Amino acid sequence: MPATGAARTQDSLRDAWLLSTIFAATGAGMALPGAILPALMRQWSLEDSGAGLLLFLAWLGSSTGALAAGSHRRSVTAGGCLAVAAALAAMAMGSAQLRFVEMFVYGLGLGAAMTAISLVQAERHAHDSGREMNRLNMIWALGAVVCPVLAAHSLRVASPRAICGGLAAVFALLGLLALRPAAAEVGQPWTSPVPGATSGWRSMWPLALVLLAFLPTGIESTMGGWVTEYAQRQQQSIATSVAAGSLFWGGILVSRACSATRLLAWRTEHKVLLQSVWTILAGVLLLVMLPNQFGILCGNALVGFGLGPVYPLALALALRHRDHPGIFWIAGLGSALLPWITGMASSLGHSLRLGLLVPLAAAVVLVVSGLAVPVVAPASDIRS
Repeated sequence: MPATGAARTQDSLRDAWLLSTIFAATGAGMALPGAILPALMRQWSLEDSGAGLLLFLAWLGSSTGALAAGSHRRSVTAGGCLAVAAALAAMAMGSAQLRFVEMFVYGLGLGAAMTAISLVQAERHAHDSGREMNRLNMIWALGAVVCPVLAAHSLRVASPRAICGGLAAVFALLGLLALRPAAAEVGQPWTSPVPGATSGWRSMWPLALVLLAFLPTGIESTMGGWVTEYAQRQQQSIATSVAAGSLFWGGILVSRACSATRLLAWRTEHKVLLQSVWTILAGVLLLVMLPNQFGILCGNALVGFGLGPVYPLALALALRHRDHPGIFWIAGLGSALLPWITGMASSLGHSLRLGLLVPLAAAVVLVVSGLAVPVVAPASDIRS
């Protein structure tokens, strides 16, 4: 019996490491299109509207993939990784005619894997879901913050096709590892509902919670997708362009690291939320009003730092209210729509700076939503 207990503990640790590794890889995967967007636009002869459509399809796929994570979450995680690998392999082969389909499948796989893992961790840590969602999304941000630097160095010696081929191998390996039976089947299940939450359609999320899931992901994907291109159009150096992306994702990483620690003990979730949404608004304003090196670098750092805790806290609040993957679909829809609308506005106004008024408007609505969000008790408080 002791040996069995030790084996289960070892399996649980391996399972936790695998989940964390996959989640970090999905963070890098979500940051990749924005990091190599200028190279893709040149390779595929895309205008802003076409690039915006490319980002839209990736995040629409991510939103759609979230709906697949309601059950059988180990299989969904593995299938998501393998779908990402297949899409990247197709991109590496250079089938330009199918690039929009490939980008949709790419997002589909990322969304399925991310949502399945998020729901698993929300169930396993229901007593402290706010901090756990921040911890998990801090790991995601770690992958995202490394991606622009690695992509910039990789593009100096290789093409976007080579980068896609290398990442395809990584996701294929992760998908195969996720198929192996582990602690999920031996110990904690991957399909249990969040304690205290309702699971039917009778209890819907309040509008403020819906907006808090929809808007932060939209602003995040817009900034992550367009910041490198924006910096280059403002005649900034390659170093500044790379630094802008790294500061954005680094701001997300640092703020989630702070929110995942005991710093939450002296700040209520609602106070963290309000401070964050005001920081996002200040950062986007700085980015739009001062399109120089200072404004771009500081603005992106502020937006990233403000964004960090908002989406994880919104998820925790939403899952306490109602256990359903639909909230991830709503968040993915925001990720899909805002970058696309930004690209369309940029094309119509012949200015990417004008296009960034889209995330600015979203930041204003986000502040209002933060002020109106209802307080939802933690799962530990609502259990009978």
